[in-house]
Amino acid sequence: MKVASCLYLIRAAEHGSFSSAAIVLGVTQSALSRAIREMESELGVLIFHRDGRGVTLTDEGAIVLEAARTVTTTFTELHAALETTRGSVAKAITVGIMPSTAMLLTVPLMSRLRTDFPGTQMQIVEGSTGHLVEWLDDGRLDLAVIYDSSAVTRFNPEPVLTHHLHLVAARDAPPLSPQTPFASLASLPLVLQSRNHSTRRELDHMASEQRIKLDIVVEADSLTAITQLVSAGLAYGIVPHYVVESATMQSAVVVDPAIERTICLVTPLVGARGKSVARIIRSFRDEIRSVYRLYSIRETA
Repeated sequence: MKVASCLYLIRAAEHGSFSSAAIVLGVTQSALSRAIREMESELGVLIFHRDGRGVTLTDEGAIVLEAARTVTTTFTELHAALETTRGSVAKAITVGIMPSTAMLLTVPLMSRLRTDFPGTQMQIVEGSTGHLVEWLDDGRLDLAVIYDSSAVTRFNPEPVLTHHLHLVAARDAPPLSPQTPFASLASLPLVLQSRNHSTRRELDHMASEQRIKLDIVVEADSLTAITQLVSAGLAYGIVPHYVVESATMQSAVVVDPAIERTICLVTPLVGARGKSVARIIRSFRDEIRSVYRLYSIRETA
């Protein structure tokens, strides 16, 4: 199986839609559909059921999906290993990171860098997805920890993990159910990030698809400001679960559809840069997965 076709298959399965997967991948829907059809023809199986609402995996497709994930993982690891042989580890690295992940990952990543690469210095720069993409473009960053979106597709992002966003409310607000349907957000006063943020743009897109209008009473690009407004009972927010302060807030995972965010590691479109940080990328990928794995254990305990 071709690596590109495997990636198309994975994204289509994640989004349940060829059109949505094509947007995320930065390719045309016809190119994606053609690649899937060629894969189905080559393997002699039907991978997806197609209908007016999107696509779903067949039983055979679920097996092919796991094989596709193995192919992409193996290729990524092989690519990183080959890059490592071509260049030494950078002596200094500038890492861009989003505020929503910085509060969880800054200390673990710094500790991991000191352990695995004691001779490497790190500068951490916080910024929104838009700012991080701009800084990747102009070479100010060697590496960015960023959410997957169409804006970063051209950088060949390496997906690390996917997590869900939660609806949060003040502790003394009416109790939230463990799960909240996306459509019910229309009845709540919300504090959300501005449209400069990819998460906000995705929420607007999802609301449009559901034909609902979100009641956004205030915009705040600071995650701290959002949680403070929620804790004060002035609005509801949509945030990663790990920022919830249990003493002042309650939360519920958003479903139908879920709001998922995929954390990726991306490097600028400069070949030598990618080679010099290949080993650091692998190390950071493992550390990020480890941090979220521990968090998930606490969340479900």
